[in-house]
This record gives sequence, structure tokens and C-alpha cells, in this order.
Amino acid sequence: MATKPPVNLSVEILDTGKKSVGKTDLPAAIFGATVKKQLLWEVVRQQQASTRAGTHSTKKRGDVSGGGKKPYKQKHTGQARHGSTREPQWRHGGNVWGPLPRDYGYDVPKKVAKGALISALSLRQKEGKLVVLDKLEVTKPNTKAVAKVLGSLGLLKSTLVIIAGRDANLEKSFRNIDKVKVLPVEGLNVRDVLRFTNLLIMKSAIEAISKRVDA
Repeated sequence: MATKPPVNLSVEILDTGKKSVGKTDLPAAIFGATVKKQLLWEVVRQQQASTRAGTHSTKKRGDVSGGGKKPYKQKHTGQARHGSTREPQWRHGGNVWGPLPRDYGYDVPKKVAKGALISALSLRQKEGKLVVLDKLEVTKPNTKAVAKVLGSLGLLKSTLVIIAGRDANLEKSFRNIDKVKVLPVEGLNVRDVLRFTNLLIMKSAIEAISKRVDA
């Protein structure tokens, strides 16, 4: 008989000096679920499609200037018959099947999006790349201070930082650190979780993540 997954996963909470200050529970349904790679692929594909500019444009026959007059008479010239120099076979003529501006974005079912986010978070937890930080506060933008914290945690390279809500000081502090990105819970997405090797979550953001996934 298959065993049921635990109700929660116990993980250590670290302070800014990488010392343990206690433990907290991560919901196993969100951070300990089965990783479904197909869902990850589908949602990342959808996110990438939605960010495509789609501004490519070519001119069709009706968009090219000139050519309003028949270039020469219909018959007895020894040449093919033409009605306009805007036809595609002419130099500077219009394109036939050229690309036009379009929106590449599409939606995936909410169940698929939710499953993909759970898979991404569970993947980082199973890889041991998920760190829970007690708190990180700055009274003003200070890149040097937050870089020091990341360095002490060993997370200066390729880290996604998740905070409970918008914090202008923290966001500006992380902005100039290469390969590090900070996101509030409402901006948490599959592509960014997979794009960065490490996941640093503030303790206060855990409950917010649970509410967002359960919504």
C-alpha cells in the first residue's frame, strides 16, 4: 500500500549569518509533491510565448507605394503580362506570405499553471536548493548589505529571492546584483524558479505562497 505524503516538511530557518534560529514547516502538498516535467515544459513555453514582441511586419502588395499604373500594354511586347509593379515578382514589390504583427500569447488551464508552480517549488526543495531566511530588512536601498548576506549564505550566484510583499528598498538593493532577482509572492512564476539555481524564501512569504497556490 502506498504511503501518504507527510502533512508538512520541517526545514531550518537561517539568519543573515547562516546560523539556525529554529525550524518551520513547509506544506508537503506544495514543496514535497511529485515533480511533473510535462507541466513545467508547458507553462514555461506559455510564458515565453507571452513575452514575444510579435512586432515583425512586412508590406503586402497593397502596402507598397507606387505601381498604380500598368507598366506596359497587355500584349505584343514579348514579355509577361503585368498589371502593377507592386506585384511580388517585381523588385520592391509586396510580400506574399510575410509576417505581420500578432500576439503569440495564450493561456493554460489554471490547474496546469498551479501544478507547474508546485512542481517547480518541489524540485528546488528536493534538490536542496531551497533556503528559508528568518528576515532581511533594510531601511534604505543598500546593495552592499544584501550582497554580504547572500555571500554568507553562499547564494551570490543564480538566486531567486521571494519576499512576502512589495518592498521598494529590498527590490532596489538586489537590483544591481548580477544573477540575483527578487520577487514578491504575487510575482512568483515557474520560469524564474527554474531559471535560477537557488531559491531563497523569507519566512514571512511561506504563508503567502500557500494562500496563493490554494487560491
